[in-house]
Amino acid sequence: MRIYKAHFMPKEYIYQLLGKPEWFIRESYTGGAVDVYIPHNRITSFLSKVKALFKLLFYYDVNSLYPSVMANTPMPIGLPIAFEGDIRAVEPKAYGFFYCKITSPEFLEHPILQRRVKTVAGIRTVAGLGTWEGWIYSAEMDNAMKLGYTFEILKGYQFEKGFIFKEYVDTMYNLRLQYDKSHPMNLIAKLLMNSLYGKFGMRMESTIIEIFNSTLNKDIKLLDKFLEEHATTIQDLIQIGNHYLAVRKSMLNYSYTDEEDMYHGLDVNIAIASAISGGARMWMSMFKNNPKFNLYYSDTKIKLSMY
Repeated sequence: MRIYKAHFMPKEYIYQLLGKPEWFIRESYTGGAVDVYIPHNRITSFLSKVKALFKLLFYYDVNSLYPSVMANTPMPIGLPIAFEGDIRAVEPKAYGFFYCKITSPEFLEHPILQRRVKTVAGIRTVAGLGTWEGWIYSAEMDNAMKLGYTFEILKGYQFEKGFIFKEYVDTMYNLRLQYDKSHPMNLIAKLLMNSLYGKFGMRMESTIIEIFNSTLNKDIKLLDKFLEEHATTIQDLIQIGNHYLAVRKSMLNYSYTDEEDMYHGLDVNIAIASAISGGARMWMSMFKNNPKFNLYYSDTKIKLSMY
């Protein structure tokens, strides 16, 4: 992040997102799509005693998928503008993050839109069919419409577009190409190229653990004061011997500057992270319902056989 900020980040493009915009847009940030569609390529029965036969599969790995999306697709920049209703009825090319009523096609072999679903085993990310409401990146929405998804836009946040990573990604990629894979600089350049994306998706909350000694009067008084001041953020209070461990949530430090009309703190912008992961899912979606392929597995790689 320091390298990016010092040498590549354009001025007044990236803002700190806080409050409702951050909470709502984070709902669209569902991460990479990792799916197994066919669990094996064995032709012979598992119970057969004859030599096993397997179907020929082809395996493709996208070259630096996330950095490629960062470099070659526009990102949400500037301050978000909140709206209510269907903004596309007024601005057909409006770009940003929309809260929609989403309806999938009645049948799609490999659905492409993810959502979080509460199950008995906890929250799971599922790409399924049906109708639901949720937040979505507008470019991913437009991509899904090509496969028959429909959207009723209810509200959202509009952004400007801009290319903010191309120079950084190109520099790191070219640096990597200068060294053999066995050279440390190859790995360093790769990590610098791949790791920047995740910084923008960090949560604004951190966990703080504070320890109090219950045998000391001053610590007991501090604990009482601590419990009173942080009652709404305390997650757990654990006694271990003569000590108490207080676990609480804390917002990461930030400050607001009127002159620049922007927040400063950790360089977190969930809109950028969500656009990058959404762009990667869009890129992979072109393989998922292609009639020429019989898809077995996909993440940033795909395994398939040819029909």
